[in-house]
Amino acid sequence: MSRLSSKNLPENIQSFSYNRDAVDMGIVHFGIGNFHRAHQAVYVEQLLEKGATQWGITGVSLRSASMQKALTPQDYIYTLAILGEQTEYRAIGAIKNVLVAPHNPEAVINLIADEKTQLISSTITEKGYYLSSGKVDFEGAALKAEQLLLESPTTIYGFLAQGLIARHQQAPEAKLTIMCCDNISKGGELLESGVHHLLRRHDVDTLEWAQSHVSFISSMVDRVSPATNEELIDSVLRETGREDASPVSAEPFSQWIIEDNFAGERPAFDQVGAVFVKDITPFERMKLSYLNAAHTMTSTLGYLWGTTYVHEALEEEDVFAFVRQALYENVLVNAEVPAGYDGADYIEGVIKRFQNANLPYANLQVGTDSSQKIQQRWFPTIDVALSRKNDTSYFAFCLAAWAVFIETALKNGTLKDPNKSAFEQVKTHDIGEWVLSYLKISNANQYDFYDQSGFILPVIDYVRDIKNKGVKPSLKRFQMQI
Repeated sequence: MSRLSSKNLPENIQSFSYNRDAVDMGIVHFGIGNFHRAHQAVYVEQLLEKGATQWGITGVSLRSASMQKALTPQDYIYTLAILGEQTEYRAIGAIKNVLVAPHNPEAVINLIADEKTQLISSTITEKGYYLSSGKVDFEGAALKAEQLLLESPTTIYGFLAQGLIARHQQAPEAKLTIMCCDNISKGGELLESGVHHLLRRHDVDTLEWAQSHVSFISSMVDRVSPATNEELIDSVLRETGREDASPVSAEPFSQWIIEDNFAGERPAFDQVGAVFVKDITPFERMKLSYLNAAHTMTSTLGYLWGTTYVHEALEEEDVFAFVRQALYENVLVNAEVPAGYDGADYIEGVIKRFQNANLPYANLQVGTDSSQKIQQRWFPTIDVALSRKNDTSYFAFCLAAWAVFIETALKNGTLKDPNKSAFEQVKTHDIGEWVLSYLKISNANQYDFYDQSGFILPVIDYVRDIKNKGVKPSLKRFQMQI
């Protein structure tokens, strides 16, 4: 078998038909992981097929060189496996280059400055934005360093600020759009806040220029893309006859809703299935409050239950019933959906997607960085429910299960979380104190529910029950009492 490359494309699967040598790189994307390659890059691929060859992608990794090493020998081409009832394979060529920012910062800055770059996007996960209580945390070490000295940036804010300073000097007439594609609320505003803060410190002239030449926008992205494993690599080799070091897989469903506030040229993503809207906020809230919230609920319970994958967790009758009822009883009555959407239909669609047995999405993959994720996915809805005097019992049980998940994953050596060391420092035999410490590490003390004993005391009771008797009998007892 031979390695996948531009000169060695598989003949038995769909491959790109455009002239790849004629593609310019108009998009710079930070966070060149699986999700981007299974989602935004696929939309770009379809644009290229329509002849819009100015929209090729340069990927940027802010940390690891692993993707660059994997894709460079393949001319940055990779295989997408769509995991429906039958798996479909497709070779994707939209990415033309991958840079590793710490290894070549000047190249990244020069790309931002290049007037051919019309769009910069990001999928760097919640922790890549350095947030605290939903705002950019300028007190952290990385951002403190960039506020003092910008010549050696390490964060996305630093690279963007330094790149905009160079762009202001080199191409002052060129406009630029910077778009957040992560599961965070108002991500475009967060990027703008961080970049403008640094420009205010280092170059006020560029800040004034950016306010009329650069727009920061948000988007809602939705497609489940599991981590690549040996099984996927082997199936791609077997089915396509080409060795691919980093294929990606995804569910058939894909959605992209984009805030229509482009400063310069706008890619015609609406011609390939995306939707442009004036206000992205209702769509962001819907996905975070329903789909992302349910994903974290399912993966948390599934891990404690002993299942490996999300779909396996939902095969357990008690887990399925709990997640479904949590969405109806604690989310639907508190979290609004955009006009044209039916909340109940959305819930049923979410659950059906998670039940896809051909989609091996691991509980621990969803549980990565959970201390950051639940701040967006659970906490706001809990506060709304309490303010309306609505039921919050399902969320109370979820938070209890999450606390036990953190402790269990720590003991098992499987926890991946930016607050891991802080969790490890919690040493107390008092369960109430322990629960409050875990919640405070996750910034729950910035929300109203943290100080409401009527909510917190049941959380502590559920923790005690789960720790003493296990999640299975605790969940059964919870459902009998509701």
